[in-house]
Amino acid sequence: MDLAEQADFGDKPSFPSGDDLSEALAWQAERFPDVALSQRTSFSRFENADQAWDPEGAFVEVLMGYQTQFAAGMDDRVRGAHLMAFYSHHLSIAVGALFLKTGRVIDLDPSTLAVRFEPLGEKTLQNRPADARRLHFCFSDFASGSDPLAAFHDGFVAGLRPVVNTIASRSGLSPTALWRLAADGLTGAFLDVGIALCDEKRAMGLARSLVRKSGSPLSFDVHFEYVETNIEGILSGRFFRLRSGCCLFYRTKDGRFCDVCVLLDERTRKDRLRAHLEGAGGR
Repeated sequence: MDLAEQADFGDKPSFPSGDDLSEALAWQAERFPDVALSQRTSFSRFENADQAWDPEGAFVEVLMGYQTQFAAGMDDRVRGAHLMAFYSHHLSIAVGALFLKTGRVIDLDPSTLAVRFEPLGEKTLQNRPADARRLHFCFSDFASGSDPLAAFHDGFVAGLRPVVNTIASRSGLSPTALWRLAADGLTGAFLDVGIALCDEKRAMGLARSLVRKSGSPLSFDVHFEYVETNIEGILSGRFFRLRSGCCLFYRTKDGRFCDVCVLLDERTRKDRLRAHLEGAGGR
């Protein structure tokens, strides 16, 4: 059992009393500028998610094509897997940041959640390709109910159903494989937000509760691992989310396995994560 498995996440999830919404949105925009979140004031320039994810729609075609900027030699299955990881992670960053900061659960019903794929702003473009883009989610309201975790889980699953259905039909990947990638996207995003909040244990605990719900399409074994390394005499470490599903990136022309790949043996994975830590100065 890894250190993350032994960590005390608490018997019950805890939620903050609630930051101001505008402050939380500003925090998310500053810390995670690769994805945008806003509250809807009009319907202009956005598509509702259920319409955007029409299998024959332009939105899907643009997103499938955009994945090829990450690697050469992607076929439809690789593009589909990468798109599922890309979309679920960015959606989870956007709504997870607000959830972990304020305890509020955004209504992710695809008939009311809106989305667009937009160019990155000039400030965000630093060291990025000039044609880099991001997902921008726009919500209308918050979910109701007395159980925030249940509301988040049910909304997240509902919001991703048209995504899973469309990518499955376009790529040939099974819905089970795509839901596994969605669970990875959710748990990885919660860890990223938790690290930014200096509260990663609570974030990991909530993420685990979300994906371990009985009967959920997200119900897969998800693991976090704490990795340490010595940098100039100082012991540094951090948690990593390990993949439970494969994004198929190893099948691209570059042929690399990602550092948290489910296909790596434990020793190789730990060596690569330590090297990552050392290259990032322990962060």
